[in-house]
Amino acid sequence: MTVSYSGNFTRLLLRWKGSIWRSVWIELVIFLLLYYAVKMFYFYGIPALDEDGKLEYKKKFHLLCKEFNEYTKLIPLTFLLGFYVSNVVSRWWRQFECLGWPEDLLTIVCMIFHENNEDLRKKRHQIARYLNLVSALACLIDAGLMTEVEFARLEKMEEPSPGVRWMAPLHWIQQIVNNEVEAGTVSTNYLAVFTNEMKRYRTSFRKLFCHDWVCVPLVYTQVAALATYSFFVFCLLGRQQFDSDDEFDTVFPIFTVVQFLFYVGWFKVGQDLMRPFGLDDDDIELSYILDRNLVISFAIVDCLQADQPPEFEPDVYWRHLEDLSFYRDSTSLKFGRIDLSRTAHKHPPKLHTYVQVRRDEKAMNPDEFPERQRYIAW
Repeated sequence: MTVSYSGNFTRLLLRWKGSIWRSVWIELVIFLLLYYAVKMFYFYGIPALDEDGKLEYKKKFHLLCKEFNEYTKLIPLTFLLGFYVSNVVSRWWRQFECLGWPEDLLTIVCMIFHENNEDLRKKRHQIARYLNLVSALACLIDAGLMTEVEFARLEKMEEPSPGVRWMAPLHWIQQIVNNEVEAGTVSTNYLAVFTNEMKRYRTSFRKLFCHDWVCVPLVYTQVAALATYSFFVFCLLGRQQFDSDDEFDTVFPIFTVVQFLFYVGWFKVGQDLMRPFGLDDDDIELSYILDRNLVISFAIVDCLQADQPPEFEPDVYWRHLEDLSFYRDSTSLKFGRIDLSRTAHKHPPKLHTYVQVRRDEKAMNPDEFPERQRYIAW
């Protein structure tokens, strides 16, 4: 589910769920173990292989580390990760925008099936259930979104036309509306609006299907992964620090660890957001959205549509309109707790617009236009 957060800088860094620490701690521990294994080999392994120092293994190891450090500068890691993660994040947000929200469509349905007799109430309820059935993923019968008869019909559709089952509930809605229109029991004034809204609702689910079908190209993910991890493979040798005349050994590679958190965490963001409909920390809460849509849908078609609006009662603003002194008050208009002051009209804003004076006008009235005044402020 998506992690909500707030607070100052310290509280943000100390969070664990959905944090960078939880994403990269395993890779970071492995990197540090390998880093210190290389350091131990330098201090203890090389002296054991070259006891008298004639082979100059330490000097050659120094040169190798410097060479690897130069290799890290040749990998355009920032460019590759930035382009990769930006595409994945934009794709993740587009998938969220494609989720179906049935309020607008059900509002139009209530305008068409506006009467509250038993038959039209059943039709509204059935349409609301079918709209949410499209976005359901599992446990359809147990959740009450589908009956046994409807499930059998969907299973029968899968054999001749695979992949068409998710469209069936929307087609059933169209058939219900068409049957009522042909019978003359509902209004036809909003059919065009209903058709456009139904098309938009269907298009959003088709886009979701396409996002699930066509993923980010594998070669793109491989390039980003190879660039990230090869960079830190070179860092295992290139960022080694030795206590020599021109270098100081800080024991712990602080800057390299910071780079590791940035780059590997950046890459992990792309991996985690690649498939947003799961159970990871930053995945979209589909269960909550489905439950919310069910409650809102049945509330619109069953409760709100059957509930008539209250009768008109004069409120404080209406009583102000009936009071003649309301119009004679030139200083302020008071509506309950709202004070709309008119004093600002006594000091109109100054428009800083300047118009250049033509030379012929200046020649005609030399006294009105001094030598230094070339512009007029309106």
